[in-house]
Amino acid sequence: MKRLHPMMRALCALTLPALLALLLAPAIAAATPAVHVVTHITPKPATPNVLRPGQSISLSLSYVSPEPTGVRILVQPMSGGKPAAGCSAPDSPVYPAGSGTATRSFKITKGDVTVNRIRIQMWNAAETVKLRQVVIPVHYRLTKAKANVVHGLVMSPVPNVLTHKQRVSVKFKYRTNQRAGVRILVRPLTGKALTPRSTTHASRLYKESGSGSGWFTVTKGTPAIDKVRVQMWNRAKTKRLFTAVVPVHYRYRKPTNVVSSVELEIPNPNVLRLNQDLEVRFKYATDRKDGVRIFVRPMTNGKKTPHYAAHMSPLYPAGTGTGTGHFTIKSDAAEVDAIEITMKTSDVTTTLFRVRIPVSLRFI
Repeated sequence: MKRLHPMMRALCALTLPALLALLLAPAIAAATPAVHVVTHITPKPATPNVLRPGQSISLSLSYVSPEPTGVRILVQPMSGGKPAAGCSAPDSPVYPAGSGTATRSFKITKGDVTVNRIRIQMWNAAETVKLRQVVIPVHYRLTKAKANVVHGLVMSPVPNVLTHKQRVSVKFKYRTNQRAGVRILVRPLTGKALTPRSTTHASRLYKESGSGSGWFTVTKGTPAIDKVRVQMWNRAKTKRLFTAVVPVHYRYRKPTNVVSSVELEIPNPNVLRLNQDLEVRFKYATDRKDGVRIFVRPMTNGKKTPHYAAHMSPLYPAGTGTGTGHFTIKSDAAEVDAIEITMKTSDVTTTLFRVRIPVSLRFI
C-alpha cells in the first residue's frame, strides 16, 4: 500500500472550516507598513450632517512617526476639490515622536458650503517636509439659514442593511422664528422621489429652538435609500421654510436568510494600518435547519481587495442571532470601497444572501 505524500496527509487532517480557510484565503505577501501614519479618525459631529456656520468640527485620531523633532498635524476641509471657503482652524502643536493621539478641529465661519472631503497632513515640526497625507470623504452641509434651520442630525442605526419594518431614527436640533410653530419632516429618498413602500413619522409642533426626532421604515420590497431629506414647514404645511438633503446608504431586505444591522468597530470613513484587523458585527436570521455560514470580505473596484486576509465562518444555527467577522490587508496600501457580506449554506455550495455596503477604508 502506497503511503500518502506529507502534503496530502496534512490536507486530510484538516477540519472543514480549516480546509475552507485554506481554499478561500488569498495569497499574501510580507507587509511593508508605512513609517508616518495617521489612523483611527473619528469626526464629530458624525457625517453626513447639516451644521450651522461657526459650529466646530473636530477629528480625534491616532498617529505614528519617528520624526526626531516631532510632527504637526493639519486638517483642511475641502469643497469640490478646493479648500472650503470661510475655513478657520487653530495652529497645530508639535506632537512628540513615537505614537500618540491628537484632536484637531476647524470651523466654517460663513456662507452656504458643502464639505465633501477632509484632508489631513502630517508635517515635520518646521513645516518644511510633508510626511503623510490622507483624504477622507465626508458630507457636511454648512447652511447660512439662521431663523429657520434644522441641524445636528444623528441617525440610528447608521447607514446599513435593515429588515422590513425596522425603523431608522433621526434626531435633530432646530431653531425657528415662527410664533405659531413649525413641523419638521424626515423622509427617505430613492433617487429624487420618496422611497416606494416607505412609512414615516408625523410631525408634532415645534416652537422657538430645541431638539426633536423623526423616523422612517420600509414595509415591502428591496429598495435602496440613497438620501434622507429634512424639511421644516409652517404650522399649516403651506409654506416650506427649510430643506436639506444628505446622502446615505440604507438597504431593506426580507427578514428570512438575511444579514442586517452591520456595525464596524471604527467609524467609516477611516484609515487603518496594514495587518490591523477590522471587526464587523452583525445580526442574522435564517430558516435553514442545518445552519448557515457568513463571510465578510473587503472589496476594491468590484473585486476582492488584493492581499486581504479574513475570518472563516462558524456554523450559525437556524433562527436569529448575532455574529462577527474581521479582515485586514496584509501588504501594499489599498483602498477598500465596499464590504461584501455573504450568507451561504452550511456546506458553502449555495449563496442565500449577498450585499455590498459602500465604505472608504484606506490601509497604509
